[in-house]
Amino acid sequence: MEEILDAKTQLLVAIGAARAAKCQNCFTTLYAAVEKVGVSDKEVRAAVAIGAKVAAKSHDFMATFIEQTTHGKVAAGSNADAAPSGCGCN
Repeated sequence: MEEILDAKTQLLVAIGAARAAKCQNCFTTLYAAVEKVGVSDKEVRAAVAIGAKVAAKSHDFMATFIEQTTHGKVAAGSNADAAPSGCGCN
C-alpha cells in the first residue's frame, strides 16, 4: 500500500484508535514504538485525548440511540440496512 501518512502520524492515529477501542494490548505495543519514530510523550497524550473524545462521543450517541429505541422513537431493526457487514447483527 502506498504510504500517504508518515510513520509518526500513523503511529499517533493508531495510538488514538487504541485508546478509543480501549485496547491496552494495542496501546502498549504501539507505545513501545514511539521513540523509534520520534513521537514525544506530549504527542502521545494529545492522541490519547482525541481517542478519549471519540470514545466518549460514541458512548453518548449509543446511549441516546438506545434510549430512543427503547421508548419507541426509533423502530427496532430500522437501522439494519446500515449495519456493517459481518458485525454479527444479522
